[in-house]
Order: sequence, then C-alpha cells, then structure tokens
Amino acid sequence: MQRTDEISNCPECGHQIRVDRRYVTWCDRCDWNVDPTPNEDRTPPWRLRLEQRLAEALYRELETGHVHRPGWDAARISAHVLSALILLLPLLALLIGIALLVFYRPLWLSALLALVAFAVVFLLRPRAAHPPEDVHPVPRDQAPTLYAVLDELADTIGTRRVAAVVVNTDANLWYQQTGWRFRPVVCVGLPLWAGLRPQERIAILAHELGHGRHGDARSNWLVSAAWSVLDELNATFSEQYGDRVRRELGYDDPTGATMVSRMLNATVGTLVRGVAWLLERLQLRGDQRAEYLADRQAGEIAGSEATAQALERLGLADASYRAMERALRFPTEIDPLEAVRREVSEVPAREIERQLRVSRLREARTDATHPPTYLRTKLIRTRPATTARLVLGIDRSRVIDQELQPAAAKALAELRASL
Repeated sequence: MQRTDEISNCPECGHQIRVDRRYVTWCDRCDWNVDPTPNEDRTPPWRLRLEQRLAEALYRELETGHVHRPGWDAARISAHVLSALILLLPLLALLIGIALLVFYRPLWLSALLALVAFAVVFLLRPRAAHPPEDVHPVPRDQAPTLYAVLDELADTIGTRRVAAVVVNTDANLWYQQTGWRFRPVVCVGLPLWAGLRPQERIAILAHELGHGRHGDARSNWLVSAAWSVLDELNATFSEQYGDRVRRELGYDDPTGATMVSRMLNATVGTLVRGVAWLLERLQLRGDQRAEYLADRQAGEIAGSEATAQALERLGLADASYRAMERALRFPTEIDPLEAVRREVSEVPAREIERQLRVSRLREARTDATHPPTYLRTKLIRTRPATTARLVLGIDRSRVIDQELQPAAAKALAELRASL
C-alpha cells in the first residue's frame, strides 16, 4: 500500500506535524486547523465560555463518583410538573365538553361547542411512542445469539429485557420504550454497528440499556407523553411545507383561510413552541447527567477502555454512513457494510484525536442532549480502570452479523432505491 504520510511544519508555531492527505492536516501543539470547516454558530463568545464552564461543572460533579442516578433536582421536578400540566389539557377539554352537553342550552349550540371541545381532546390526546417506519424488525427466533447477549446485558444491568430489535441505515443506535406497555426496543443503525469492534458493541448496547435502568427522561412515560402532545400541536400550528414553497416561489396570495392559519401559527404556534423550548431546557441538564451515568454503566459492563474507544468511534459515524452510501451508489464486489468496516479500520489515531479536540470546541453547550465527547471519554479514563464483566468474542460477533443480515439486506435495498 502506498504511504500517504508526510512531515511538514505548522505555519503557526513551526512544530513538525504529520500530514496524511486523506484527512485534515492540523497541529497537535497549537490546534492550528483542527476545525477547518466554517462555524455557523452565532452564539456570543461570552455565552460559549459560560456554557463550557457549566459543562465542565457537570463533569466535575460526576467525576467524584457519588452520583449513581439522574436525581430529582429542581429542573427535573419542574419538567415533570410541566409535563403533568400539559397532559391535563385534554382532560380539561373533555370535562368542558361533557359540561356543555349536560348544563348548557340550547342543545344544538351546546352540541356544537362540545364537538369543538372533543376535537381538542382528540388533538391533544397522548400518543404512545412507536418505532419509525423505516426500520426492519429482527425476530427473536431468527437472532438467538443477539437476543441472548441483550438478555444477559439487561439482567446484569438490572433492567427489563428487550422486547424487539430493529435495524435501519442511520448512523445511530438507540433505545426506546414503545406502546402503552412501554416495551423496550433497541434499534441497530447499520453503519455505526458495522464500524464497531465486538467489545465496543457491548459498550454501546450497555449504554443504551442503562437509560432504561436509570429511569431518566428518555424512558419516562410522563415526559414522553407530554412531548407527543407538544409535537402534534407544533405540527398543527406551524407553517406547512406547501405554504413555504408558495412563499419562496412568490405565489403568496393570502386568502381568508391562509390569514387565519397565519394568525394561529403566530399566536398558538408561538405559545406551543415556547412551552416546548421550556420543557427541553428543563430536561437538558438531566439528559446530560444521564448520558454520563449510562457511560459509567457501560464501562462497568464492557470495560472502561472499550467504552472510551466506542465513544471515540461515534465521531466517525458520518464517515461510516458516507462509506456505506458510496458503496451503494457505486456497487463493487465489496459488501456495503464491509466497506464501512474497512473505512473505519483505516482511520488513524491522529484523526480520532482531532475529532475529540473538535468536540471540545463545538459540543460544550448546555443545549445539547449529549455532553462533549472529550469529557465523556475523559471521565471514563480518569476513573479507576474496570475490566469487562461481559465479553463478546469475534466468532459470536460474526454470528450476530449473520443474524442481522436478512433485515440489513432489506434496509440497504430501500436505501439503494432511494439513492
């Protein structure tokens, strides 16, 4: 293989740096060109510094190791109170509708008003969470090894066993409690999964199942139900796609209906978005704390170094997806997921280090659901090292890949067709 490494000098400090033309050239002494892409964040510098201090303060809170659950601080209590108030709205509308039918006359007018109230009930009703439509299920009887690993993980962590596994082509892996029975579901994003080594897979799965163990906002039925109401209201009282297209093309001809729609969007829609913003802000601190705790849980199960390496590889998720997309657009003899593995395996440690330094510049925000990656890996590595309690061997990992293959083939075929 032809070497692409060269030696050059940093134009800022003169330090010798290694140049690999496949990746960004940067200086590890002064951070020259560590983040060459334009930063579109217009947040004032004083706020960025403040939010970085807040992120580091949360890190120090977890560094002591005394916090083992998300905790009921003022923000989390406020988020639950606000969620309860949101869920009272459909109940209040239902009681108003019944009262109109029983006590108000004339009956024809009370029926019309009650119909409006019941329509509000229907619009504001809580909705159970469901997996998105682009996922493909992996039945338990067709993936016994995968489900055995997940069952062992759930029993070790002390949470409910996974009811279903689904796959899609997103560079992500997530955990969700679905339906009114809150059945745990794990979604395996193929490009991310393909780029992980066996023990890193255990770390990511343990992290996701840890959210169910901690009972944080992600798996809390009250907050989830409130978000389902807010999402429906926001979709109803926001500018629709057709309205935006007509406005952008210059065919904006306001009629009575469109004027009423704009008034509702500007009044009710603004109120809904404000409540959603407030609920999100109340959740964020707890969400970040829950991510740290899930990382700690993963380190105890998969081993601290495997967990830290798995978090570092999350920064390569976009590169994994692009490699899979290229393999689908320009088919070769190489399987698309094998192309992802090769792409990720060839990424040098220097590029991973650059990604961590970029996270220090970009991700130290209190409005991000995940803490900065560099702080997450630092927290794991500064604590006493832990050995793996559950080990996934290479052979068993390959068996899991074979079990995922039927669902993966369907997901890849759909993505290829869309491309």
